[in-house]
Amino acid sequence: MTDNERQFEDFIRDIKFDDTPDPTHRGTLEQDLLTILSKQSPRQIEFWRTIMKAKITKLAAAAVIIVAVALSVSVLTNLTSPAWAIEDTAEALDEFSGIYISGTIAKGDLGEGSDTVLIGKERVPCELWAQANQERTGSGNIRLDAGSKIMVVYKMTTYTYDADSNRVDIKPGQGFTIDPWPTGEFVLQIQEMVKDWEVLYGKDPASGRDRVFITCCYPRLLKSYWFEIDVETGLPVRLKQWHNTRRQGAPAYDFQRLIFFEELPDELFEFDIPEGTTIIEK
Repeated sequence: MTDNERQFEDFIRDIKFDDTPDPTHRGTLEQDLLTILSKQSPRQIEFWRTIMKAKITKLAAAAVIIVAVALSVSVLTNLTSPAWAIEDTAEALDEFSGIYISGTIAKGDLGEGSDTVLIGKERVPCELWAQANQERTGSGNIRLDAGSKIMVVYKMTTYTYDADSNRVDIKPGQGFTIDPWPTGEFVLQIQEMVKDWEVLYGKDPASGRDRVFITCCYPRLLKSYWFEIDVETGLPVRLKQWHNTRRQGAPAYDFQRLIFFEELPDELFEFDIPEGTTIIEK
């Protein structure tokens, strides 16, 4: 197995789970985010406010459109295909070192390592925030909210909070990570390693923007994927993953929103231990 293939397998396992931005786009983005905030929980609202107020956060103009992703699309024929190449996405990803992901994951045993068709699995809403490390080889600070559980890595300390048991485990080191970080170089390597790479074109009915839809599989790990990419920005906006090579049944991971940032503020990853929580230090 090559180093690239080994990196790709590590990345898939961990998934379980220049242009200066135009100031006018900032105002438009904030209005879009405020619209989203009206539908979010108080905890989600506080996260968005932290990002919008942080001076170190520079949001790309592309994110203005990415926040409105529809669940359905109209597929076009290749005769009307807009211009897009994988190199466009690779170049776009190298502009960002922060990412926000939200969607759902299947609850319980997902059949990792086996050809599994998920049917009728309960879905757990999840949100993930991650900042690349200085070398952009993997994530540094990262936070995952999934149902009653929260996992946070902040300045090389890992916090795992279980609301059901009202307990938080604290241990030094990087307890979980995105590794490798999705850089442009890594995206180009992925296309060479996967099988059944197919591309379709369509539009997002909510915005009318051109979209690219990619399907592929990685037989070595018995997984298959569906990506949606915004043609103008080159950035991914949705992602699904199955635990079989045929995209059969319900996806194990259905990430309905991906938003990219040049940088995320450190305070976003600070973990405040709830009062009265049992603390276990390891």
